[in-house]
Amino acid sequence: MKKFFKFTTVPAQLFCIAVFLFLFSCRSDEGFPDFPAGGSVLDLSVNGVEYSTSGLACDTLDLLRLSTETGAEIRVRNHYDYDVITVDGMTADNGNVSVPVRKIAKSHFLTLIAIKGDRCDTLYLRTMHSDLPDFVIDGNSVSAGDFYLSFVYIRFIARINNAGEYVFYSYEPINAIDQTKSQGWWDFRKHVIDNTVYYSYHAPDPGFYSLGFSGYNPGMRIIMDENYNPIDTLHLLAGRGDTIKTGDPVDGHDFMMIGRNHYIVSSYVRIDTVYAAYLQEVDNGRVVFDWLSTDHAEMADWVDPVFRDNAVSDYVHFNSIDVLPDGNWLCSFRHISSVLKINRADGSGDIMWRLAGADNDGSFSFHGQHYVRYHEDDNTVTLFNNGNGTGRTQMLRLDVDTCTGKVLESSILHDDGYFAAACGALTFSGKNMIVGWGIPGDTDNINCDRVISEYDGNGTEVFSVRFRQNNSLKNQLLSSYRCVKCE
Repeated sequence: MKKFFKFTTVPAQLFCIAVFLFLFSCRSDEGFPDFPAGGSVLDLSVNGVEYSTSGLACDTLDLLRLSTETGAEIRVRNHYDYDVITVDGMTADNGNVSVPVRKIAKSHFLTLIAIKGDRCDTLYLRTMHSDLPDFVIDGNSVSAGDFYLSFVYIRFIARINNAGEYVFYSYEPINAIDQTKSQGWWDFRKHVIDNTVYYSYHAPDPGFYSLGFSGYNPGMRIIMDENYNPIDTLHLLAGRGDTIKTGDPVDGHDFMMIGRNHYIVSSYVRIDTVYAAYLQEVDNGRVVFDWLSTDHAEMADWVDPVFRDNAVSDYVHFNSIDVLPDGNWLCSFRHISSVLKINRADGSGDIMWRLAGADNDGSFSFHGQHYVRYHEDDNTVTLFNNGNGTGRTQMLRLDVDTCTGKVLESSILHDDGYFAAACGALTFSGKNMIVGWGIPGDTDNINCDRVISEYDGNGTEVFSVRFRQNNSLKNQLLSSYRCVKCE
């Protein structure tokens, strides 16, 4: 293990400063020099996350959360045990120091030196946790925005810029949670409300692990400010008589932030023998509209034969929502391979029309689709067609008459034979198309390694993120949830 030793033959302060200057000047992304060690206990926090070096067998500490935008706010709680504390040459004042973070990488470190009398201890703060997946990033994107990543089975969210550099990440180690009871952090994204930036993601709630099933991640929506500090946690509010109670879990499939305190969340409600899809709109702490799939008996007859065997209880499986210009909702339901327009404007919740991907006039089809979005500039609907049952995933654009639901024209934006079994997302930045590939259909296939692809207006891939094939946690990591681009 790499450690530093203590010196007593020269003043510790002078020696440690000289050692630090030497190490900092020659430090590179290849790692750091190997020295013998001393060692002590440091209790510290970095950007609000608490750490302790007690019991550590080495002189590195893997950070769990960091941003190059905000830097590292470091607080050494037991600073009174030391005469001098520096981080990257900057001296802590009463144990507090703010240092810039020029790069987030497993091989990049912040160097903390703690001096007490003639003892000098050094701790390397690894800017990206060593457990995290290794990505192969190719190309450079020139379209507006950054990439936002989340994963189905691990609690890891990240923001990556157009050059493939990390801007922000947050991680909870695999061994800190029970994977049999919980899932990952889902649906990390950016929101701009009244010119103010917010971020949000879905996190499992330990109080509701027992309610989860395949495809349902009962939890809470975490709202963060522009500096990634959590400022709010959202659960369901009471509704439907005694059926739904304040504090009940929300699901992580989609979230619509309309205003700072105006939003739409989804969940599941057990009704008799089925799990009904439930949508709830909240404005300033009050439920202003909600919708329950079991209010519409016809939906039970729409189950796509592709999903009939595994959709007995989760019979519709909601996975996305968008608000149309007329105030009504555009919703995607995976197990019935359907896109519905729901009447929100008059408060009835009636199904105004249905795009049936598995049962139409033959001009288009889709199965198990995800991430349905309306585009007002050209009056089209796009969706990530997983293509379950066909083995081919497609990016589709449908020219839809939003009054009648009639599809006037359809086009396949991308189809190269790759198959994503579930999840996935399709976003746009200018003329460029960004595909977040979701869960691969064959995790044993070495070529099922896609996370993100960005294509220019000619269909040429200009940027990609793929998994490195030697990931030790490959089976868990290969399942991304939604990887999107937000401007």
